[in-house]
Amino acid sequence: MAALLVRDPNLDICPDFDSEPFEPMRELLRNTGLTNQAAIDALRDAWVTRNNQLRDRWTQEAEARQALADAAALQEQEQPPQPPQPQPQPAPPQPHPQPQHQPPQHQPDPQPPHDDQGEEGPQRELGADEDRPDRERRAKLKLRSFDPNLSVASVIVPRPSSYALNKLANFEYCELWYFTQEGCEDAQRSQRPEADDAFGMARIGEMVMLRPVASVQASKRAIPDADLSWEQFHYAQRSFVDYVLKAGWPEEHAQALVRFFVHLENSPYVNRENGKKILLTYQARVRRNWMDAMKQSDGPVFNIALINNELMETIARDIQSITTADLHRQVSSFLFHLPKPRAH
Repeated sequence: MAALLVRDPNLDICPDFDSEPFEPMRELLRNTGLTNQAAIDALRDAWVTRNNQLRDRWTQEAEARQALADAAALQEQEQPPQPPQPQPQPAPPQPHPQPQHQPPQHQPDPQPPHDDQGEEGPQRELGADEDRPDRERRAKLKLRSFDPNLSVASVIVPRPSSYALNKLANFEYCELWYFTQEGCEDAQRSQRPEADDAFGMARIGEMVMLRPVASVQASKRAIPDADLSWEQFHYAQRSFVDYVLKAGWPEEHAQALVRFFVHLENSPYVNRENGKKILLTYQARVRRNWMDAMKQSDGPVFNIALINNELMETIARDIQSITTADLHRQVSSFLFHLPKPRAH
């Protein structure tokens, strides 16, 4: 759910993308084959597109606020006015006995107390409505009703970063680290309000768009899938599938991922030497290859849930070779630092 805008985008001015602060962006675009002027035009077009989207959103929110205010005013008019409550009349004062030679002094008629309650009630209600914070009124546009008898769930799934959720929304490969406890904690530490987000470039198809940095910038703490611990993998893949479904992936794709992860967790390789490293490497390579295949316009896409034992053995041999080479280097380094025997 997008947050309500706090600033009128009609007041924003397009930045000077030809200036020095935007040189890194222009250089990135020039590296794709664009000229410097084409890069400036692309950045300007991306900003204008984004600003137009925000203007439309601002207009929709303003219309919704006005509709809510009109409905509240109409409800106030339809309510019948409350009749004023009768006030007890005070007893008239008893006149003092007057001497006979003086005419009785005229006592002013007691005026009934001015009843303001009938007018003050509706005015108080209207004033309370006018004094209600605008934030509360706008919240009604987005907030759903809640079940007064429903408690919060016993387990709350941690929320990954906007970068990871944006990857899933675009059906792109995303490292499982973002769905580990460490990744979600990193996202919580890096979380900023939408109004404070800077913008960065993101390529969508053949277009370059300006997007909030949080949704396009990878975490510096991210760990490749092959380097995760087995416990991290076990936790992350469950959260990953949950957010895959929330991102709108087809049910058959999500179920294929579930079977894929289940096969890996129950593989006999778990008990082999370097078995968990083999399985993590297989997962990383195969899942990335699966996502790449689905992005291609032609050719069949394989079923990721079907484990290829031949590929698994190839990965096992590669890891064994790397492990053996590392061991040889460690032994050689150890022997090199041993003191040489003295000649007799």
